[in-house]
Amino acid sequence: TDFVKQKKATSSMAPQGIKCMACPDYESADREAYREHCSTKWHQYNTNERMMGRQTLTEEQYLAKFAPPPEEVAPAEESAEAVLQAEAEAEAVSVCVVFRHKEEKWSHLFKVPKGTTVMDLKKSMVKPTSPSNDALLFSLKRGMIRPSHFDTIDSDETFDFYFVGLEEGRTLLERDERRQREEQAYR
Repeated sequence: TDFVKQKKATSSMAPQGIKCMACPDYESADREAYREHCSTKWHQYNTNERMMGRQTLTEEQYLAKFAPPPEEVAPAEESAEAVLQAEAEAEAVSVCVVFRHKEEKWSHLFKVPKGTTVMDLKKSMVKPTSPSNDALLFSLKRGMIRPSHFDTIDSDETFDFYFVGLEEGRTLLERDERRQREEQAYR
């Protein structure tokens, strides 16, 4: 044990920061700084891009792409329709659904209105001509956590697609309906 203590004491390695695997050129000094970095929109954007197999952005590139433009006076001739369309786009969120089958992985990006429920997203993923139960055949998860069918999507999200079958899908929906009733009764 003296050798180990001596080895540690004489180690010339300086402590290194924590490098982010999603954000190029980012290194934090400690765990707390890294946790704060992980909650930034820049990190979340790069994480989604990396999952999609696309190029990630440095902080400068991200700010150049997404920084709000300086306030300008809108031209008077801008139509009400253009304003409504811009407001609708601002209220839309992007949902990336990742599909895996055997060794393959692919994804699809859905644009849905902010506040859409998980169940409404699932229904939008199914062809309109398909049986109504098709939305119950699969589950969506954030990592290992399955959100309720009634949870709302208020920001850009990434979900993993899991086929569960009709019986399991009905069971999950019934469980979510029961929890929602219990929550409403509690209020």
